[in-house]
Amino acid sequence: MSPRVSSQLPPSHTMASRQDSFKNAQSLLESEKVEEAFDAIHQFTTKKEIEYTPFEMEVLSNVLSEKLTSSGFGDEKKAACAEAIDILDGVKLVKDADWLNNYTEILYESFSKMNRCARDEERENAWCRLKELHLEVLMMARKIWKDKNHVERLQVYLKLAKLCKSYLDVADEETMNMCTEAAKEAKFMGKGSMEDDVWRDVNKVSERGEEKGTNHSNYRPSKTSRNTVGMLFTRSNCCLTIVMSNEGMHMRPPNN
Repeated sequence: MSPRVSSQLPPSHTMASRQDSFKNAQSLLESEKVEEAFDAIHQFTTKKEIEYTPFEMEVLSNVLSEKLTSSGFGDEKKAACAEAIDILDGVKLVKDADWLNNYTEILYESFSKMNRCARDEERENAWCRLKELHLEVLMMARKIWKDKNHVERLQVYLKLAKLCKSYLDVADEETMNMCTEAAKEAKFMGKGSMEDDVWRDVNKVSERGEEKGTNHSNYRPSKTSRNTVGMLFTRSNCCLTIVMSNEGMHMRPPNN
């Protein structure tokens, strides 16, 4: 697997018309003109090893997400997912937190929706491609977020763990173990840089889950920590659940 990583943004003298195209796409998307927005940037999506700026990646992610949502069912949905995956496969990763968050989000959405329409004979190939692209994302996440218990770094593992559940019939144990090992490493880091109110909310969720076996998705954290807690916990029907406690952080199978 050849690396597709870059910490450099495109030279400014090549950006003028491209930047205008992405700004135009953003405006069109705000006007709910999804196809026109995609057409505005389509010429750039066909280029391999292209480096998008954080703004361009955000626009691309939003456009592809709307295309996936607006597409029909069955083969039409599968074709939209395949197109999005092809575009993302040709992108060179950039060492930037916002950039990677947008890339990871649309990558997850594309494979998640592909899972619902891929035929049995197509699933193994889809999984292999999913795994290859996510391994590159994981490597970049480790470079961006050095702390092993960083919320956004763990969110990348959570997305992969959820996809393991979706593709459980073809997923490999090695990938599942990789998510578990990441959580084991994180648990020794403890609270880290999390705010006190976030830490308290996370502990409340953990205590409820331990005492009652409740579904974590039923818990509603305070407004200040809702986003963070949402990143830390998956629904109990997912293949792995991250649990925080005074002893640290770990992943465990869901309650049956």
